[in-house]
Amino acid sequence: MKSKDEPRILIIEDHDVLRVLMFTLLRHEPLGVDIAATADEALQKVTSCDYALIVIDMDMADSEAARFLREFRAERPEATTFILAVCDPAGDTPVDPEIVSAMLTKPIDLQTLADIVRETAQVVPPPPDPLHCPPAENDTRWDLGDAITN
Repeated sequence: MKSKDEPRILIIEDHDVLRVLMFTLLRHEPLGVDIAATADEALQKVTSCDYALIVIDMDMADSEAARFLREFRAERPEATTFILAVCDPAGDTPVDPEIVSAMLTKPIDLQTLADIVRETAQVVPPPPDPLHCPPAENDTRWDLGDAITN
């Protein structure tokens, strides 16, 4: 089980295969990892947990990513979260530099993404009065995996 002091990250990706792939890659890092497939699911998670880093697919259908970012900033203006936007270089999704901390263009090398996520999450300071997060999804799934194999 991971330490409660480890940084927490949220991956927002609407493509099932990519979301699972990123989760699988990052769940063994010294991080708490949560995932969301929609803006609504992600908004629910950010109201109950402080994330050091959010990785968001800016090319989600129906402008879900832009809506998430607007509502996140409105709901959590005090958040110290680093927002990493992943975009199609040929796409026309607007990215607000007031909200987004950095951008990566697709296609991305997954090992490079893991390195960026791990290093960035370690240096983002927690907010002054952090929320008490529920267990991270990678902790829960790790425990289930241990129970199945034992």
